[in-house]
Amino acid sequence: MPYLVRSSTAGAPDERFPLKPGGNTVGRSRENDVVLLDASLSRVHARIDVEPDGTSVLDLGSRNGTFVGGLRVLQCRLKHGDTLQLGELPLRFEEETSPARSGYSSPEMTLHGLIGAGAEIDKTSAIHLRGPLPMQRSEAKLKILLTVSQILSSPEPVDAVLPRIVELLLQILDVHRVALLLQEDGSDEPVAKVVRSRKTMAESDSFFSRSIVRHVFERGEGLVSDDALVDPRFAGSATVAGGSIRSSMAAPVKAGERVIGVLYVDHRSIPNRYSREDLEFLGAFGSQAAQAIENARLTAKLQEEAVRRSSLLRFFPPSVVGPLMGSADFGARVRDADVTVLFSDISGFTAMSSELAPREVVDLLNRYFPVMADIVFRHEGTLEKYIGDALMAIWGVPTPHPDDADRALSAALEMRRALERLNAAWGEGRRLEIHVGLNSGPVAFGNIGSPQYVQFAAIGDTTNVSARVCTAAQPGEVLISEATRRRLTTSRFALEPLPPVAVKGKAEPLLLHRARWAAPEETREIERGVPGA
Repeated sequence: MPYLVRSSTAGAPDERFPLKPGGNTVGRSRENDVVLLDASLSRVHARIDVEPDGTSVLDLGSRNGTFVGGLRVLQCRLKHGDTLQLGELPLRFEEETSPARSGYSSPEMTLHGLIGAGAEIDKTSAIHLRGPLPMQRSEAKLKILLTVSQILSSPEPVDAVLPRIVELLLQILDVHRVALLLQEDGSDEPVAKVVRSRKTMAESDSFFSRSIVRHVFERGEGLVSDDALVDPRFAGSATVAGGSIRSSMAAPVKAGERVIGVLYVDHRSIPNRYSREDLEFLGAFGSQAAQAIENARLTAKLQEEAVRRSSLLRFFPPSVVGPLMGSADFGARVRDADVTVLFSDISGFTAMSSELAPREVVDLLNRYFPVMADIVFRHEGTLEKYIGDALMAIWGVPTPHPDDADRALSAALEMRRALERLNAAWGEGRRLEIHVGLNSGPVAFGNIGSPQYVQFAAIGDTTNVSARVCTAAQPGEVLISEATRRRLTTSRFALEPLPPVAVKGKAEPLLLHRARWAAPEETREIERGVPGA
Protein backbone atom coordinates (compact mmCIF):
# COMPACT_ATOMS: atom_id res chain seq x y z
CA MET A 1 0.00 0.00 0.00
CA PRO A 2 1.35 3.48 -0.84
CA TYR A 3 1.50 6.27 1.73
CA LEU A 4 2.03 9.98 2.09
CA VAL A 5 4.41 10.60 4.98
CA ARG A 6 4.58 13.84 6.93
CA SER A 7 7.72 14.12 9.04
CA SER A 8 7.11 15.07 12.65
CA THR A 9 9.34 17.06 14.99
CA ALA A 10 10.56 16.66 18.53
CA GLY A 11 11.06 12.92 18.16
CA ALA A 12 7.38 12.19 17.50
CA PRO A 13 6.57 9.44 14.99
CA ASP A 14 5.94 10.44 11.39
CA GLU A 15 2.33 10.79 10.25
CA ARG A 16 1.41 8.23 7.57
CA PHE A 17 -1.61 8.71 5.34
CA PRO A 18 -2.59 5.56 3.42
CA LEU A 19 -3.65 5.94 -0.22
CA LYS A 20 -6.46 3.76 -1.54
CA PRO A 21 -6.59 2.36 -5.09
CA GLY A 22 -7.93 4.93 -7.55
CA GLY A 23 -8.13 8.66 -6.90
CA ASN A 24 -7.19 10.28 -3.57
CA THR A 25 -7.88 14.00 -3.19
CA VAL A 26 -5.56 15.93 -0.88
CA GLY A 27 -6.20 19.34 0.69
CA ARG A 28 -7.19 21.19 3.83
CA SER A 29 -10.96 20.71 3.38
CA ARG A 30 -12.47 17.84 5.34
CA GLU A 31 -14.17 16.41 2.27
CA ASN A 32 -10.77 15.22 0.96
CA ASP A 33 -9.52 11.65 1.20
CA VAL A 34 -6.33 12.98 2.81
CA VAL A 35 -6.90 16.02 5.03
CA LEU A 36 -3.81 18.13 5.76
CA LEU A 37 -4.43 21.20 7.88
CA ASP A 38 -1.88 23.64 6.49
CA ALA A 39 -2.70 27.20 5.42
CA SER A 40 -0.53 26.98 2.27
CA LEU A 41 -2.75 24.21 0.83
CA SER A 42 -5.84 24.88 -1.24
CA ARG A 43 -9.14 23.41 -0.05
CA VAL A 44 -8.81 20.69 -2.70
CA HIS A 45 -5.14 20.93 -3.63
CA ALA A 46 -4.17 17.81 -5.63
CA ARG A 47 -5.20 14.26 -6.49
CA ILE A 48 -2.99 11.18 -6.18
CA ASP A 49 -4.03 8.36 -8.52
CA VAL A 50 -3.00 4.86 -7.44
CA GLU A 51 -3.24 2.59 -10.48
CA PRO A 52 -1.94 -0.94 -11.21
CA ASP A 53 0.80 0.47 -13.45
CA GLY A 54 1.98 3.12 -10.99
CA THR A 55 1.09 6.19 -8.95
CA SER A 56 0.89 9.79 -10.15
CA VAL A 57 0.04 13.18 -8.67
CA LEU A 58 -2.19 15.76 -10.40
CA ASP A 59 -2.37 19.41 -9.29
CA LEU A 60 -6.01 20.57 -9.14
CA GLY A 61 -5.41 24.24 -9.87
CA SER A 62 -3.91 25.01 -6.46
CA ARG A 63 -2.79 28.51 -5.62
CA ASN A 64 0.63 27.62 -4.17
CA GLY A 65 1.48 24.73 -6.48
CA THR A 66 2.57 21.10 -6.33
CA PHE A 67 6.26 20.16 -6.41
CA VAL A 68 8.07 16.84 -6.96
CA GLY A 69 11.80 16.79 -6.30
CA GLY A 70 11.76 20.59 -5.98
CA LEU A 71 10.21 21.15 -9.42
CA ARG A 72 6.70 22.54 -9.86
CA VAL A 73 4.49 20.09 -11.74
CA LEU A 74 0.96 19.83 -13.06
CA GLN A 75 1.09 16.03 -13.29
CA CYS A 76 3.94 13.68 -12.47
CA ARG A 77 4.59 9.97 -11.87
CA LEU A 78 5.72 9.12 -8.36
CA LYS A 79 8.21 6.55 -7.17
CA HIS A 80 9.18 5.30 -3.75
CA GLY A 81 11.07 7.95 -1.77
CA ASP A 82 10.05 10.95 -3.91
CA THR A 83 9.87 14.28 -2.08
CA LEU A 84 6.47 15.82 -2.60
CA GLN A 85 5.61 19.39 -1.60
CA LEU A 86 2.05 20.69 -1.58
CA GLY A 87 2.15 24.46 -1.17
CA GLU A 88 4.76 24.88 1.56
CA LEU A 89 4.09 21.49 3.20
CA PRO A 90 6.88 18.90 2.65
CA LEU A 91 5.82 15.27 2.29
CA ARG A 92 7.35 11.98 1.20
CA PHE A 93 5.84 9.30 -1.01
CA GLU A 94 6.48 5.72 0.08
CA GLU A 95 5.42 2.32 -1.17
CA GLU A 96 5.55 -0.92 0.73
CA THR A 97 8.18 -3.06 -0.91
CA SER A 98 7.10 -6.42 -2.27
CA PRO A 99 9.20 -9.48 -3.09
CA ALA A 100 11.14 -9.16 -6.32
CA ARG A 101 9.36 -10.46 -9.40
CA SER A 102 10.68 -13.63 -10.92
CA GLY A 103 13.45 -12.91 -13.38
CA TYR A 104 13.90 -9.33 -12.15
CA SER A 105 17.24 -8.04 -11.02
CA SER A 106 18.30 -4.58 -9.96
CA PRO A 107 21.46 -2.91 -11.33
CA GLU A 108 23.15 -3.62 -7.99
CA MET A 109 22.28 -7.34 -8.33
CA THR A 110 23.60 -7.36 -11.89
CA LEU A 111 26.88 -5.80 -10.76
CA HIS A 112 27.20 -8.37 -7.99
CA GLY A 113 26.73 -11.11 -10.54
CA LEU A 114 29.55 -9.71 -12.66
CA ILE A 115 32.11 -9.01 -9.93
CA GLY A 116 30.69 -10.77 -6.85
CA ALA A 117 32.33 -13.07 -4.37
CA GLY A 118 34.36 -15.77 -6.04
CA ALA A 119 35.16 -13.68 -9.09
CA GLU A 120 38.29 -14.65 -10.90
CA ILE A 121 41.12 -12.17 -10.53
CA ASP A 122 43.43 -12.05 -13.51
CA LYS A 123 46.95 -11.21 -12.39
CA THR A 124 47.35 -9.10 -15.54
CA SER A 125 44.42 -6.89 -14.67
CA ALA A 126 43.01 -5.31 -11.53
CA ILE A 127 39.39 -5.66 -12.68
CA HIS A 128 37.35 -8.21 -10.71
CA LEU A 129 35.61 -10.26 -13.37
CA ARG A 130 33.77 -13.55 -13.59
CA GLY A 131 35.12 -15.30 -16.66
CA PRO A 132 38.80 -14.92 -17.46
CA LEU A 133 38.61 -15.54 -21.21
CA PRO A 134 39.44 -12.46 -23.35
CA MET A 135 36.09 -12.39 -25.14
CA GLN A 136 34.26 -12.85 -21.89
CA ARG A 137 36.31 -10.10 -20.27
CA SER A 138 35.50 -7.55 -22.98
CA GLU A 139 31.81 -8.33 -22.75
CA ALA A 140 31.86 -8.25 -18.95
CA LYS A 141 33.62 -4.86 -18.85
CA LEU A 142 30.98 -3.38 -21.15
CA LYS A 143 28.25 -4.83 -18.96
CA ILE A 144 29.92 -3.41 -15.86
CA LEU A 145 30.09 0.08 -17.40
CA LEU A 146 26.47 -0.17 -18.51
CA THR A 147 25.44 -1.25 -15.04
CA VAL A 148 27.46 1.56 -13.46
CA SER A 149 25.63 3.99 -15.76
CA GLN A 150 22.28 2.61 -14.58
CA ILE A 151 23.26 2.81 -10.92
CA LEU A 152 24.49 6.38 -11.24
CA SER A 153 21.54 7.53 -13.33
CA SER A 154 19.12 7.71 -10.40
CA PRO A 155 18.44 11.35 -9.46
CA GLU A 156 20.40 12.06 -6.29
CA PRO A 157 22.12 15.10 -4.77
CA VAL A 158 25.79 15.58 -5.59
CA ASP A 159 26.75 14.75 -1.99
CA ALA A 160 25.14 11.32 -2.42
CA VAL A 161 26.52 10.65 -5.92
CA LEU A 162 30.20 11.22 -5.06
CA PRO A 163 30.53 8.54 -2.33
CA ARG A 164 28.67 6.09 -4.54
CA ILE A 165 31.20 6.56 -7.33
CA VAL A 166 34.06 5.77 -5.00
CA GLU A 167 32.35 2.75 -3.41
CA LEU A 168 31.70 1.29 -6.86
CA LEU A 169 35.39 1.56 -7.72
CA LEU A 170 36.34 -0.24 -4.54
CA GLN A 171 34.00 -3.08 -5.54
CA ILE A 172 35.19 -3.35 -9.14
CA LEU A 173 38.96 -2.84 -8.92
CA ASP A 174 41.72 -4.43 -6.88
CA VAL A 175 42.82 -1.24 -5.15
CA HIS A 176 43.77 -0.28 -1.64
CA ARG A 177 42.64 3.34 -1.79
CA VAL A 178 40.46 5.59 -3.94
CA ALA A 179 40.21 9.36 -4.11
CA LEU A 180 37.76 11.48 -6.10
CA LEU A 181 38.87 15.05 -6.62
CA LEU A 182 36.87 17.83 -8.29
CA GLN A 183 37.68 21.34 -9.34
CA GLU A 184 35.82 24.01 -7.41
CA ASP A 185 34.95 27.50 -8.59
CA GLY A 186 38.05 29.65 -8.38
CA SER A 187 40.48 26.77 -7.75
CA ASP A 188 43.44 26.02 -10.03
CA GLU A 189 43.51 22.32 -9.21
CA PRO A 190 41.01 19.74 -7.97
CA VAL A 191 40.39 19.20 -4.28
CA ALA A 192 39.52 15.94 -2.56
CA LYS A 193 35.79 15.36 -2.20
CA VAL A 194 35.68 11.69 -1.21
CA VAL A 195 38.52 9.37 -0.11
CA ARG A 196 38.13 5.74 0.83
CA SER A 197 40.39 2.83 1.71
CA ARG A 198 39.90 -0.85 2.46
CA LYS A 199 38.45 -1.46 5.91
CA THR A 200 41.72 -2.92 7.09
CA MET A 201 43.49 0.36 6.51
CA ALA A 202 43.15 3.73 8.19
CA GLU A 203 41.62 6.40 5.97
CA SER A 204 43.43 9.59 5.23
CA ASP A 205 42.43 12.56 3.11
CA SER A 206 46.01 13.15 1.98
CA PHE A 207 47.27 9.72 0.91
CA PHE A 208 47.10 10.44 -2.82
CA SER A 209 49.98 11.93 -4.74
CA ARG A 210 49.22 15.52 -5.59
CA SER A 211 51.94 15.35 -8.23
CA ILE A 212 50.11 12.52 -10.01
CA VAL A 213 46.75 14.26 -9.67
CA ARG A 214 48.12 17.56 -11.00
CA HIS A 215 49.76 15.77 -13.92
CA VAL A 216 46.48 14.10 -14.97
CA PHE A 217 44.32 17.16 -14.42
CA GLU A 218 46.50 19.54 -16.40
CA ARG A 219 47.07 17.16 -19.34
CA GLY A 220 43.58 15.65 -19.41
CA GLU A 221 44.91 12.13 -19.92
CA GLY A 222 45.25 9.05 -17.74
CA LEU A 223 48.46 7.87 -16.11
CA VAL A 224 49.75 4.54 -14.82
CA SER A 225 52.77 4.36 -12.56
CA ASP A 226 54.20 0.85 -12.30
CA ASP A 227 56.24 1.76 -9.26
CA ALA A 228 55.79 5.32 -8.10
CA LEU A 229 58.76 5.03 -5.73
CA VAL A 230 61.18 4.88 -8.66
CA ASP A 231 59.14 6.81 -11.26
CA PRO A 232 61.27 9.82 -12.30
CA ARG A 233 58.11 11.86 -13.01
CA PHE A 234 57.40 11.98 -9.28
CA ALA A 235 60.90 12.17 -7.88
CA GLY A 236 60.91 14.24 -4.75
CA SER A 237 57.18 13.72 -4.06
CA ALA A 238 56.83 13.50 -0.29
CA THR A 239 53.41 11.81 -0.62
CA VAL A 240 54.77 9.03 -2.82
CA ALA A 241 57.74 8.39 -0.59
CA GLY A 242 55.96 8.79 2.73
CA GLY A 243 52.95 6.71 1.68
CA SER A 244 55.05 3.90 0.25
CA ILE A 245 52.95 4.04 -2.92
CA ARG A 246 53.89 1.28 -5.36
CA SER A 247 51.30 0.93 -8.12
CA SER A 248 49.02 3.84 -8.87
CA MET A 249 46.82 5.11 -11.67
CA ALA A 250 44.68 8.13 -12.25
CA ALA A 251 42.20 9.15 -14.94
CA PRO A 252 40.52 12.46 -15.72
CA VAL A 253 36.86 12.92 -14.93
CA LYS A 254 35.75 14.56 -18.18
CA ALA A 255 32.42 16.12 -19.07
CA GLY A 256 32.78 16.20 -22.84
CA GLU A 257 36.16 17.75 -23.42
CA ARG A 258 36.19 19.60 -20.11
CA VAL A 259 38.19 18.09 -17.22
CA ILE A 260 36.21 18.57 -14.01
CA GLY A 261 38.22 16.29 -11.75
CA VAL A 262 40.43 13.23 -11.26
CA LEU A 263 39.90 9.64 -10.11
CA TYR A 264 42.94 8.27 -8.28
CA VAL A 265 43.58 4.69 -7.12
CA ASP A 266 46.67 3.01 -5.75
CA HIS A 267 48.10 -0.23 -4.39
CA ARG A 268 50.62 -0.12 -1.57
CA SER A 269 52.23 -3.55 -1.86
CA ILE A 270 52.40 -4.75 -5.48
CA PRO A 271 54.31 -2.92 -8.23
CA ASN A 272 53.15 -3.22 -11.86
CA ARG A 273 49.61 -3.97 -10.65
CA TYR A 274 47.76 -1.85 -13.19
CA SER A 275 47.73 -2.40 -16.93
CA ARG A 276 46.75 -0.28 -19.91
CA GLU A 277 43.46 -2.19 -19.92
CA ASP A 278 42.83 -1.07 -16.33
CA LEU A 279 43.59 2.55 -17.20
CA GLU A 280 41.21 2.48 -20.16
CA PHE A 281 38.52 1.06 -17.91
CA LEU A 282 39.17 3.73 -15.26
CA GLY A 283 38.92 6.42 -17.95
CA ALA A 284 35.58 5.03 -19.16
CA PHE A 285 34.40 4.82 -15.57
CA GLY A 286 35.46 8.47 -15.11
CA SER A 287 33.28 9.48 -18.07
CA GLN A 288 30.29 7.75 -16.46
CA ALA A 289 31.09 9.47 -13.17
CA ALA A 290 31.34 12.88 -14.87
CA GLN A 291 27.91 12.41 -16.45
CA ALA A 292 26.41 11.49 -13.08
CA ILE A 293 28.04 14.49 -11.39
CA GLU A 294 26.88 16.93 -14.08
CA ASN A 295 23.35 15.50 -13.95
CA ALA A 296 23.29 15.89 -10.17
CA ARG A 297 24.56 19.46 -10.45
CA LEU A 298 21.98 20.24 -13.13
CA THR A 299 19.20 18.76 -10.99
CA ALA A 300 20.34 20.86 -8.03
CA LYS A 301 20.40 23.97 -10.23
CA LEU A 302 16.91 23.25 -11.55
CA GLN A 303 15.65 22.73 -8.02
CA GLU A 304 17.22 26.02 -6.92
CA GLU A 305 15.64 27.76 -9.90
CA ALA A 306 12.29 26.16 -9.08
CA VAL A 307 12.51 27.46 -5.51
CA ARG A 308 13.47 30.92 -6.79
CA ARG A 309 10.67 30.86 -9.37
CA SER A 310 8.21 29.80 -6.68
CA SER A 311 9.43 32.67 -4.51
CA LEU A 312 9.10 35.17 -7.37
CA LEU A 313 5.59 33.92 -8.16
CA ARG A 314 4.58 35.02 -4.67
CA PHE A 315 5.19 38.65 -5.67
CA PHE A 316 5.11 39.02 -9.46
CA PRO A 317 2.74 38.08 -12.26
CA PRO A 318 3.82 34.99 -14.26
CA SER A 319 4.43 37.16 -17.36
CA VAL A 320 7.46 38.85 -15.76
CA VAL A 321 8.91 35.96 -13.76
CA GLY A 322 10.77 34.57 -16.79
CA PRO A 323 12.72 37.79 -17.48
CA LEU A 324 13.41 38.19 -13.77
CA MET A 325 14.88 34.68 -13.61
CA GLY A 326 17.32 35.69 -16.34
CA SER A 327 18.37 38.85 -14.51
CA ALA A 328 21.46 38.14 -12.47
CA ASP A 329 21.29 41.32 -10.41
CA PHE A 330 17.59 41.59 -9.84
CA GLY A 331 16.92 41.49 -6.13
CA ALA A 332 20.59 42.07 -5.41
CA ARG A 333 20.21 45.84 -5.79
CA VAL A 334 17.73 48.49 -4.75
CA ARG A 335 16.57 50.92 -7.39
CA ASP A 336 14.40 54.03 -7.63
CA ALA A 337 11.07 53.80 -9.42
CA ASP A 338 7.94 55.85 -10.03
CA VAL A 339 4.97 53.68 -9.07
CA THR A 340 1.31 53.52 -8.23
CA VAL A 341 0.59 51.82 -4.91
CA LEU A 342 -2.69 50.10 -4.02
CA PHE A 343 -3.55 49.52 -0.37
CA SER A 344 -6.65 47.43 0.42
CA ASP A 345 -8.10 46.62 3.84
CA ILE A 346 -11.08 44.58 5.07
CA SER A 347 -13.53 46.91 6.84
CA GLY A 348 -14.33 45.97 10.44
CA PHE A 349 -12.03 42.98 10.35
CA THR A 350 -10.86 43.29 13.97
CA ALA A 351 -14.41 43.11 15.28
CA MET A 352 -15.27 40.29 12.89
CA SER A 353 -12.24 38.17 13.84
CA SER A 354 -13.09 38.49 17.53
CA GLU A 355 -16.36 36.67 16.80
CA LEU A 356 -14.74 33.83 14.82
CA ALA A 357 -12.52 30.94 15.81
CA PRO A 358 -8.86 31.36 14.72
CA ARG A 359 -9.24 28.53 12.18
CA GLU A 360 -12.28 30.26 10.67
CA VAL A 361 -10.31 33.51 10.32
CA VAL A 362 -7.51 31.69 8.51
CA ASP A 363 -9.97 29.91 6.21
CA LEU A 364 -11.64 33.23 5.43
CA LEU A 365 -8.36 34.93 4.50
CA ASN A 366 -7.24 31.90 2.50
CA ARG A 367 -10.32 32.24 0.32
CA TYR A 368 -10.16 36.03 0.10
CA PHE A 369 -6.45 36.70 -0.60
CA PRO A 370 -5.98 34.34 -3.59
CA VAL A 371 -8.88 36.03 -5.40
CA MET A 372 -7.42 39.48 -4.79
CA ALA A 373 -3.86 38.41 -5.67
CA ASP A 374 -5.03 36.92 -8.97
CA ILE A 375 -6.62 40.26 -9.85
CA VAL A 376 -3.35 42.07 -9.11
CA PHE A 377 -1.43 39.66 -11.34
CA ARG A 378 -3.99 39.87 -14.16
CA HIS A 379 -3.38 43.61 -14.27
CA GLU A 380 0.42 42.98 -14.16
CA GLY A 381 0.95 44.40 -10.72
CA THR A 382 3.44 43.27 -8.09
CA LEU A 383 2.08 41.82 -4.86
CA GLU A 384 4.27 43.56 -2.34
CA LYS A 385 2.96 42.10 0.92
CA TYR A 386 0.09 41.02 3.14
CA ILE A 387 -0.25 42.85 6.45
CA GLY A 388 -2.83 41.03 8.54
CA ASP A 389 -6.02 41.50 6.53
CA ALA A 390 -4.46 44.23 4.36
CA LEU A 391 -2.96 43.83 0.90
CA MET A 392 -0.39 46.09 -0.75
CA ALA A 393 0.33 45.97 -4.48
CA ILE A 394 2.50 48.09 -6.76
CA TRP A 395 2.47 48.97 -10.44
CA GLY A 396 5.63 50.28 -12.12
CA VAL A 397 8.13 47.62 -10.94
CA PRO A 398 9.80 45.50 -12.10
CA THR A 399 8.30 46.40 -15.52
CA PRO A 400 6.91 49.94 -15.91
CA HIS A 401 3.98 50.68 -18.21
CA PRO A 402 2.67 54.08 -19.36
CA ASP A 403 -0.77 53.17 -18.00
CA ASP A 404 0.28 51.79 -14.60
CA ALA A 405 -2.16 54.08 -12.78
CA ASP A 406 -5.00 52.86 -15.03
CA ARG A 407 -4.07 49.24 -14.33
CA ALA A 408 -4.01 49.84 -10.59
CA LEU A 409 -7.40 51.54 -10.54
CA SER A 410 -8.90 48.87 -12.79
CA ALA A 411 -7.62 46.24 -10.37
CA ALA A 412 -9.16 48.09 -7.40
CA LEU A 413 -12.57 48.23 -9.08
CA GLU A 414 -12.36 44.60 -10.07
CA MET A 415 -11.56 43.72 -6.46
CA ARG A 416 -14.85 45.32 -5.40
CA ARG A 417 -16.81 43.32 -7.99
CA ALA A 418 -14.99 40.08 -7.08
CA LEU A 419 -15.85 40.64 -3.41
CA GLU A 420 -19.53 40.83 -4.32
CA ARG A 421 -19.23 37.41 -5.93
CA LEU A 422 -17.44 36.04 -2.85
CA ASN A 423 -20.15 37.44 -0.59
CA ALA A 424 -22.83 35.86 -2.78
CA ALA A 425 -21.05 32.50 -2.54
CA TRP A 426 -20.79 32.76 1.26
CA GLY A 427 -24.51 33.50 1.65
CA GLU A 428 -26.24 35.55 4.29
CA GLY A 429 -24.12 34.37 7.16
CA ARG A 430 -20.99 36.28 6.16
CA ARG A 431 -20.33 39.49 4.26
CA LEU A 432 -17.09 41.38 3.76
CA GLU A 433 -16.48 44.96 2.75
CA ILE A 434 -13.17 46.46 1.74
CA HIS A 435 -11.86 49.99 1.43
CA VAL A 436 -9.07 50.79 -1.01
CA GLY A 437 -6.59 53.64 -1.38
CA LEU A 438 -4.26 54.46 -4.30
CA ASN A 439 -1.34 56.86 -4.46
CA SER A 440 1.49 57.44 -6.96
CA GLY A 441 5.04 58.71 -6.65
CA PRO A 442 8.69 57.69 -6.13
CA VAL A 443 9.87 54.69 -4.08
CA ALA A 444 13.03 52.71 -3.49
CA PHE A 445 12.34 49.13 -4.56
CA GLY A 446 14.28 45.89 -4.18
CA ASN A 447 15.27 43.06 -1.89
CA ILE A 448 15.24 44.41 1.63
CA GLY A 449 17.26 42.32 4.06
CA SER A 450 19.34 39.21 3.34
CA PRO A 451 20.28 38.30 -0.26
CA GLN A 452 19.46 34.67 0.60
CA TYR A 453 15.97 35.54 1.78
CA VAL A 454 13.94 37.14 -0.99
CA GLN A 455 11.66 39.80 0.47
CA PHE A 456 10.84 42.47 -2.07
CA ALA A 457 9.68 45.76 -0.64
CA ALA A 458 8.96 49.33 -1.69
CA ILE A 459 10.08 52.02 0.71
CA GLY A 460 9.08 55.67 0.63
CA ASP A 461 6.47 58.24 1.54
CA THR A 462 4.39 57.15 -1.46
CA THR A 463 3.55 53.84 0.21
CA ASN A 464 2.77 55.55 3.52
CA VAL A 465 0.35 57.95 1.84
CA SER A 466 -1.41 55.10 0.02
CA ALA A 467 -2.09 53.50 3.42
CA ARG A 468 -3.45 56.85 4.71
CA VAL A 469 -5.71 57.18 1.67
CA CYS A 470 -7.01 53.67 2.35
CA THR A 471 -7.71 54.61 5.98
CA ALA A 472 -9.67 57.65 4.79
CA ALA A 473 -11.90 55.47 2.60
CA GLN A 474 -15.25 54.26 3.93
CA PRO A 475 -16.37 50.63 3.58
CA GLY A 476 -16.93 49.90 -0.08
CA GLU A 477 -15.02 53.00 -1.27
CA VAL A 478 -12.07 53.23 -3.65
CA LEU A 479 -10.19 56.52 -3.18
CA ILE A 480 -7.29 57.78 -5.26
CA SER A 481 -4.92 60.66 -4.63
CA GLU A 482 -4.52 63.64 -6.92
CA ALA A 483 -1.08 62.27 -7.88
CA THR A 484 -2.72 59.08 -9.16
CA ARG A 485 -5.51 60.99 -10.95
CA ARG A 486 -2.91 63.01 -12.88
CA ARG A 487 -1.27 59.78 -14.10
CA LEU A 488 -4.48 58.27 -15.56
CA THR A 489 -4.21 58.03 -19.33
CA THR A 490 -7.95 57.59 -20.10
CA SER A 491 -11.19 59.26 -19.03
CA ARG A 492 -13.13 56.01 -18.79
CA PHE A 493 -13.15 56.05 -14.99
CA ALA A 494 -16.01 57.75 -13.19
CA LEU A 495 -14.35 59.96 -10.53
CA GLU A 496 -15.90 62.20 -7.90
CA PRO A 497 -13.67 64.90 -6.33
CA LEU A 498 -13.88 65.12 -2.55
CA PRO A 499 -13.21 67.99 -0.17
CA PRO A 500 -9.59 68.06 1.08
CA VAL A 501 -9.03 65.31 3.62
CA ALA A 502 -6.65 65.61 6.57
CA VAL A 503 -4.60 62.44 7.12
CA LYS A 504 -2.16 61.43 9.82
CA GLY A 505 1.45 62.36 9.12
CA LYS A 506 0.72 65.04 6.48
CA ALA A 507 0.69 68.72 7.31
CA GLU A 508 -1.50 69.60 4.33
CA PRO A 509 -4.85 67.97 3.55
CA LEU A 510 -4.91 65.57 0.60
CA LEU A 511 -6.94 66.07 -2.56
CA LEU A 512 -8.76 62.78 -3.05
CA HIS A 513 -11.19 61.37 -5.61
CA ARG A 514 -13.78 58.66 -5.14
CA ALA A 515 -13.83 56.09 -7.95
CA ARG A 516 -17.22 54.72 -8.84
CA TRP A 517 -17.40 50.98 -8.89
CA ALA A 518 -20.12 49.21 -10.81
CA ALA A 519 -21.50 45.90 -11.90
CA PRO A 520 -19.86 44.49 -15.06
CA GLU A 521 -22.69 45.68 -17.37
CA GLU A 522 -22.50 49.17 -15.89
CA THR A 523 -18.73 49.21 -16.24
CA ARG A 524 -19.02 48.57 -19.97
CA GLU A 525 -21.21 51.70 -20.25
CA ILE A 526 -18.67 53.72 -18.28
CA GLU A 527 -15.87 52.54 -20.56
CA ARG A 528 -17.94 53.69 -23.57
CA GLY A 529 -18.05 57.14 -22.02
CA VAL A 530 -21.83 57.21 -21.46
CA PRO A 531 -22.59 60.25 -19.25
CA GLY A 532 -24.21 59.43 -15.95
CA ALA A 533 -23.83 55.68 -16.39
